[in-house]
Amino acid sequence: MLVILLNCVTLGMFQPCEDVTCQTEWCLILQVLDDCIFAFFAVEMVIKMMALGIFGSKCYLGDTWNRLDFFIVMAGMMEYSLDGHNASLSAIRTVRVLRPLRAINRVPS
Repeated sequence: MLVILLNCVTLGMFQPCEDVTCQTEWCLILQVLDDCIFAFFAVEMVIKMMALGIFGSKCYLGDTWNRLDFFIVMAGMMEYSLDGHNASLSAIRTVRVLRPLRAINRVPS
């Protein structure tokens, strides 16, 4: 929950229109935090996949929330793999806004 909250705060502080090339110190700090948050979510996904298995009704991709997590992490991996190429990443970067939805799954019913 703390990582999801930190992610919400960093997304709220990020101002892409003011610093398009991300040259300011503040933007670089937010970028490093975003990279760490992405790594945390990716490691969490891999651990869950190893523990639960990948396919099946009781496995990782059998749960709708885990499929959302998988989609968000895969979109992040696409963003990192295409970074530096002449590709438009704005559509992929907007998927980061879906990360706070993970908090809904963490709250007890």
